[in-house]
Amino acid sequence: MEVSAQTSDIEQISNWRDEVIATRESIRSMRSQLEQLARHKTDDESLAQIEHFQNQFICQEEKADELRHDLKQSSKKISNNGQPAILHDDRPVDDYDVLHDRMNTFRKLYNELQDEFEKFRSFS
Repeated sequence: MEVSAQTSDIEQISNWRDEVIATRESIRSMRSQLEQLARHKTDDESLAQIEHFQNQFICQEEKADELRHDLKQSSKKISNNGQPAILHDDRPVDDYDVLHDRMNTFRKLYNELQDEFEKFRSFS
């Protein structure tokens, strides 16, 4: 890979990592809003929705943490000319194309969760 391509990939990965961090902060904000809503909801349907969102926020935060870590490791791998900085026993550091696909999936799932939560908030 050329140096300019490496630099470009590293910059893109850095942008993705910043996006993942911002998304995680947004999820924390939604969780806080959910806690406020939960104080006033006692009906079974609302409580079930609240539990659903709590679980979804936990899952999305876990995915954000994994992706942020893998992006960091991938950036190190690119900087080391393809040699992994740290070997993973549980999952390999993905190549750029796989990370791109994972990032698109992460965005899609986050946007769907955000839309679903906004609808719930608007009816609460």
